[in-house]
Amino acid sequence: MDDYIVRINPGSVYLLKFILEGYDNLFITTTLDKATGLVCIKRAPGMKGMLQRILSQIEKQIGLDCFKG
Repeated sequence: MDDYIVRINPGSVYLLKFILEGYDNLFITTTLDKATGLVCIKRAPGMKGMLQRILSQIEKQIGLDCFKG
């Protein structure tokens, strides 16, 4: 699994986790710093494009600020 680090609105951490974990083990989220909204996303092989599409569709709702991976 590859790691991606995102920074989102701290109040949206639960929403991102709920959405991604609904994809049945394709993505695993770990909160690195709830106060700043720093989250690590692990993705299954071959799911980079899907992760980018999901994040682009919800970026405004979760306040996506930074995506590195």
